[in-house]
Amino acid sequence: RALLQAPLTRGGKSVLLRTVRGCCPMATRAGLGVGAASGILLGFAATTSDRTSDAQQGAAFATGMRVAGPQQAMNVEFGVAMSSHLRGHAAGESAAPAGSPLSSAALCCGLIGTGGIVAQAATRRASKPSGRRQGRIVAAAAGVTGNTEGSPRAASPAQLKATGVDAPPRLVTDVNPLEGPEGTYNVGIDFKGWLQSANEEIEDLNLRVEGTLPAWLRGSLVHAGPAKFEFGENEFVDWVDGQAMLYRVRINGDGKAEYRNQWLDTSNHRAHREAGRIAVRETCSRPHLPFIWDRIKYMFEPPNNENGNLHISQFANSRLCSMSVGSALVEFELSGMTTFGKIPFNDVLSDGNILIFHAEPHLDHVTGEWFTCAIQLVIDKENFKLTPEYVVYSIKPDQPKELGAELKRNLITRISTEHPSPVHTIGLTKKYIVMIQIPYPLNWDGMLNAEGRWLLTGEYEGNLNDYNTWEPHRPTLIRLIDRETGEQLPPFETDPFFFFHCINSFEEDNCVILDVVCYNEPPVGFPLRQARSGDVEDWRGGGGEVRRFKMDLASGEITSSGWPNNCFDEPKVNPKVDGIRHKYSFGVIDDNGMLRLTKQDHDTQEVFKWLGQDVSRELPWQPVFIPEPYSEKEDAGVLMSFVRDQPTGDTYCVVINTETMQDVAKIYFPKGHHIPLHGHGTFLQGQF
Repeated sequence: RALLQAPLTRGGKSVLLRTVRGCCPMATRAGLGVGAASGILLGFAATTSDRTSDAQQGAAFATGMRVAGPQQAMNVEFGVAMSSHLRGHAAGESAAPAGSPLSSAALCCGLIGTGGIVAQAATRRASKPSGRRQGRIVAAAAGVTGNTEGSPRAASPAQLKATGVDAPPRLVTDVNPLEGPEGTYNVGIDFKGWLQSANEEIEDLNLRVEGTLPAWLRGSLVHAGPAKFEFGENEFVDWVDGQAMLYRVRINGDGKAEYRNQWLDTSNHRAHREAGRIAVRETCSRPHLPFIWDRIKYMFEPPNNENGNLHISQFANSRLCSMSVGSALVEFELSGMTTFGKIPFNDVLSDGNILIFHAEPHLDHVTGEWFTCAIQLVIDKENFKLTPEYVVYSIKPDQPKELGAELKRNLITRISTEHPSPVHTIGLTKKYIVMIQIPYPLNWDGMLNAEGRWLLTGEYEGNLNDYNTWEPHRPTLIRLIDRETGEQLPPFETDPFFFFHCINSFEEDNCVILDVVCYNEPPVGFPLRQARSGDVEDWRGGGGEVRRFKMDLASGEITSSGWPNNCFDEPKVNPKVDGIRHKYSFGVIDDNGMLRLTKQDHDTQEVFKWLGQDVSRELPWQPVFIPEPYSEKEDAGVLMSFVRDQPTGDTYCVVINTETMQDVAKIYFPKGHHIPLHGHGTFLQGQF
């Protein structure tokens, strides 16, 4: 209204109206926010004459500030200066009036509507934001507003959504914990958005590729992950119960990229979907049964154990399976993403005793043999109890290659123990399987209590952490098992630590050396509902410390050395050095509350970060290392990782040259397509 009433020439009024209509939406899309865009508009509106003096500009600035507020100082000033400039422009003058508050460069930026550049200019005057101190990992998405001084201020996805603002184009490549509110850089992980259920299966045969994919990179990147967390009014209690989705990025011979995601078609998922509620048992969730007699009856039904949502691996040189901590091995076919169901086994382990807590499989890339271990609950009929023991087994590469064909597992050894704890990963050397037993045994009381509450009330309140008890008064045991004979050396005892992932292990000078990511205690686990609400500020996690253990086979002694201040996990090594001495590993670090893709030099303890990551908004996860064929360099290859743009929820797959740690290509998935927090993946070179 102020613009329409202003005493302008028809030409000047026309230019101003066109600029306001065009510039303010562009400024909003660039990330200024509604308030900032309004400040620019008020600056225009507050100047009410064709030619303004310095005093008139000052009065107009004060008027705009009274309405817009002090946070919009630079934007109001910009609007005032732009109105004067455009009035001169409409009158045939090319330069801004003398005394214009902004530089001519900033005015030119405004003339072409580049609100993002204006936002950067705005940081020169805006006051430093206030805000409460956030946790080390915070549940706020990292949008950037241009009205802060120094480092950009994070904005939550809800805030961005509420204002209709897309994320800004500004690239922030460093996280400095000394900047931001109260010394904490206010970025982090948007668990609330990341843990929403997927709602579609799509196929895109021509993804947009930015950059150049290496000519040798041809094949399929396949991930699995929990992707549906509720049915009807029922919500799973733990992330690991989410129903499995498969994700495939295919890079064809012509370099074009395709994408497809598809539900793993399991009996569990079908039962939930058909019932419209949680209908069968999952690892941590129980079916919704309103009547106690139905729950008592269900207690005697065997679990389906079909929800392979965490690990993708290949065995028998061609067959693919997806698996999880509480799931059977579920086979699927690559080209059509067709699920074949549980892998049928016929061996000594198929005797009715339950296998739980499978370790992530470890493939010997030279021999093709596939190794894992699990906890088997052996039924003791005489004493009416379950006796747990570890079983370590492999699948030989000469097993049948036909989809759905029956397999025989090779039992390597059984290990009896009074305190079994889950084993997430194992290590391999040329001779040994390396298995770590941490002081985190199964909590039978906790399990029975959770089952009892469900039986009586119908509510199941446990999560995965409730199934175990941290007992730091016990040592951690590192077991060396002969790969061929199953013979075990006396276990090596060391100080208690928690772990998820081994990095690599190898033999040298009659010693076995193991690099592993260690935590002083288990990370805090949250019920899924709490995590999905974003209430995870007390989350203790993000990465552990890399430690090297040296086990002397002659003396039986073990020593260790640490890599301090290295908050690292999800490690990968070049398969060419798996089981022999390595120099590099690749993975994710927690960099003051933001996840970064890194390359670690284990000789010099240097850390090299992905140089192109915008840490104000981009969240990478679960990288996969693909070695460059025929290269002798250990770090020759690429990292591929799904990267979530937190303000928008969109995802792309980055391809990083691991020699330089610079991205060479980005493969963009369709806009609006949601990929929840996912599990481990693998790249199948030359397989489509």
